Amino acid sequence: MSEYTVSIVGEDRPGIVAAVTGALLGAGGNVENCRAAILAGSFAMVLAVEVPAWVTDQDIVDLLAPASSQMGLSLGVRPAAPAQRDIDDDRCVITIYGADRPGIVHGAAEALASAGVNIVDLSSRLVGDPPIYVLGIEARPPAGMQAGAVHDALRCPELAGLDISVQAESERLL
Repeated sequence: MSEYTVSIVGEDRPGIVAAVTGALLGAGGNVENCRAAILAGSFAMVLAVEVPAWVTDQDIVDLLAPASSQMGLSLGVRPAAPAQRDIDDDRCVITIYGADRPGIVHGAAEALASAGVNIVDLSSRLVGDPPIYVLGIEARPPAGMQAGAVHDALRCPELAGLDISVQAESERLL
C-alpha cells in the first residue's frame, strides 16, 4: 500500500466530500485522516489516503480530475511523509483568545517554533457579538518541556493583552 496526501480547495457546495471520497474508493483508496472546513466561503479539505501500491500520484490526479473540474476545485496530490506515531508523547492544548488583530496566529506560531514546540493541529475563528478571536492549538513540546514552559514561551509582544491557556493533554484526562 502507498500513502498520499490530497488537498482540495474550492467554492463551498454540497457533494464535494462525496465526489472526492467516491473517486478514491473507486481506486481502492482508504481515507485514513481528513480535515475539512469552510474558510471565508471556500471549502478546504486535506486527506491522508492509503491506496494500493500500483496507484501513483498521477493516477489519483486522473481519478479526481473529472470531479474537481466539474466542481471548480483546485487539487493537489503528493506522496505522504512518513507518519510519526509517537504514542507516548505528551501533547498540550493551547487556547488563545481576545480582541482580533493581525499577527495573532503568526505570533503564536513563531513563539512556539522558537521554543521547539511542534504544532500538530490548529484552528481559529471569530465568535460572538462583539466578535472575539479564538485560536486553538494542539502542540507537541520537546521531551521534558512542561506546560508551564510552553505558556512562558507564548509571552511575546504579538500576544500581549490576550488570554492564554496551556494545559498538558494528560492533565485534561484527570
